[in-house]
Amino acid sequence: MSKIYISELKDNEYAKWNELVEISPHSTIFHNLDWLKIVEKHTNSKLYLFVGYLGDEVIGAIPFFYENKYLFKYLSSPPSSAMIQNLGPIIPNYENLKQDKREHYFRDFQKELDNYILSKMRRCSISIISPPNLIDARPYIWTNYQTTPRYNYIRDIQNLDLVWGGFKKILRKNILNSERNGIEIEEGEFDSYNLILKSLSMRLEEQESKLPVSSAYMLDLYHRFSPKNLKIFIARHNKEQVSGIIFLTYKDKLSIWVGATRANLKGLYPVDLLQWEIIKWGNENGFKYCEILGANIPSISYFKSRYNFDLEIYFYAVKLNSIYNIYKNVSGVLANHMIV
Repeated sequence: MSKIYISELKDNEYAKWNELVEISPHSTIFHNLDWLKIVEKHTNSKLYLFVGYLGDEVIGAIPFFYENKYLFKYLSSPPSSAMIQNLGPIIPNYENLKQDKREHYFRDFQKELDNYILSKMRRCSISIISPPNLIDARPYIWTNYQTTPRYNYIRDIQNLDLVWGGFKKILRKNILNSERNGIEIEEGEFDSYNLILKSLSMRLEEQESKLPVSSAYMLDLYHRFSPKNLKIFIARHNKEQVSGIIFLTYKDKLSIWVGATRANLKGLYPVDLLQWEIIKWGNENGFKYCEILGANIPSISYFKSRYNFDLEIYFYAVKLNSIYNIYKNVSGVLANHMIV
């Protein structure tokens, strides 16, 4: 059997990237070349598009961002400073392959990719956060990556009665109570987008944290992906905006991405109503699935689990170079720069 080989796409070959993304069942909106180029522009990194070939057939591809910080060199998919939940490898037409080919393509693509990176970029730490439901973690384990499962929530929303019936009772009560008390939901535009980000930034500052991305980055995303792939829903009370959610649409799925709400709304739960209205909008506009990103922190997962969506798995895989391992062991610092 022919050997898989790895190549870097050059600028004049970039046109084929989105074609690969479209025919890969695990791809996300984050894999879109325009999104990747915006990340590169705003994260002080260099984008690499690696493609694996078996003869003339593309059997795997992955975007990476290279960063050189002080003594440390990082290759990450995605970088932690981009507010991207999942990225990692895509395998064209994966669902149409028999199991032996799925394993052969993914296993040997990851093996040859790892060899290629280590030969070209010595002393480089590597991190990969895989796309949802590419459930085989063995290629990372077999190439000696530290591999950890992570989760989002997802639900088929084609039958709204089943979705509503699955909600926790208190969640249904919150939604109905918000409607009775005058919470109104509408689709937002650019001013609402900015207000959501400003509110989120203020809340994070109160928690002695900060938004990991710049306003310029979010502005570029809005202008490129709104309104087709980036949507804004807002909640108003007494005509004042009190909450908002930014969600993403891609293929047959919508993904609840970023949200912010006022804290002083005693007895009202606009976020619960917002998410229900987003689900209804998705159903009415032909989307099959709704995904709630991020189920990996106990306090947050408790809030999100009330919708009784299913879990979808993905993986965080990391390989640290020897210099970074020494630094980590001496200082006791974990590799948070690569953890989303």
